[in-house]
Amino acid sequence: MGTERAEERAAEPRSAESGLRAKRRFIPVLRQGVTEIRLDRPVLTVGRSTACEVQLTSGLVSRRHARLTLSQLGVNVEDLGSRNGVYVNSVRVVGSVRLKPGDRLSVGDEVLYFGEIEDEAPSETSDTVTGLVPPRVQRDSFIDDDVAVATRSADVFQLLASVVDKALALGRGDEAERVIAMHLQAALADAVAGRDVSLDVARTAAGYSVKLAGATGKALWMDHAVKLYAALGLVLPLALVDEMYVLLRRVRGLDIGVLRGYTEDLKARAQALAPAERFVLQRLLGLERLASWQTSAGP
Repeated sequence: MGTERAEERAAEPRSAESGLRAKRRFIPVLRQGVTEIRLDRPVLTVGRSTACEVQLTSGLVSRRHARLTLSQLGVNVEDLGSRNGVYVNSVRVVGSVRLKPGDRLSVGDEVLYFGEIEDEAPSETSDTVTGLVPPRVQRDSFIDDDVAVATRSADVFQLLASVVDKALALGRGDEAERVIAMHLQAALADAVAGRDVSLDVARTAAGYSVKLAGATGKALWMDHAVKLYAALGLVLPLALVDEMYVLLRRVRGLDIGVLRGYTEDLKARAQALAPAERFVLQRLLGLERLASWQTSAGP
């Protein structure tokens, strides 16, 4: 009888206290939009080169831009002497920086988010085969998408500013347009979709739109600034409206319908506007009249 009881006990599953309980393990990842990149090697290089384990395509990314190093302590990132730098949460990386779940990693004008996901096949020990899994965190460690959009936009414009400003200063409007156009359009798309666009981002995006109008002779960029502020329900800064007055003397083709729709909306809310905003509205109405006169007068 005693032998049978011993055999039954041996056949029973061991308790959690036995030390053999299966433990969940988590894998470090980078997310860019809907793309998820698993960091499953001790060292990974980030850059434009096809030899890089994490390959990015932007022209502002160096061929070998950054290095990710995995250890039992976590994931560290370092700049490999890139031209446009590596930033973690808007702070430039000097030396090596440990990444934390939710961190925003900016490489050139490409933005990735660091997090950790639970492995589909739990291990029976606390370490993986390579022993490179950082300490356990919550499964979904990515920050909210709306916050990501806002911070991504701010970082992008900060990174691009020196490149675009230099191109504009040299009279290379087409080059400046190639560098920043996609990001200006993304800011407008976010505003139209109701996603969060900070006031600083809106002001920066509209400012560069108006500058592009002057540098390229394309009135559509003035339209872009108007559309952005219309989508946000905000009043354009007076300085930009005044700049548009000056540009209208040599840049034809401002979309009267877009501008009129914006001014009509502001007029409907005029009582709620501050005195300075009502003054800007009057300037916008004058800009609308000038653009209408130009259209009727022809070339």
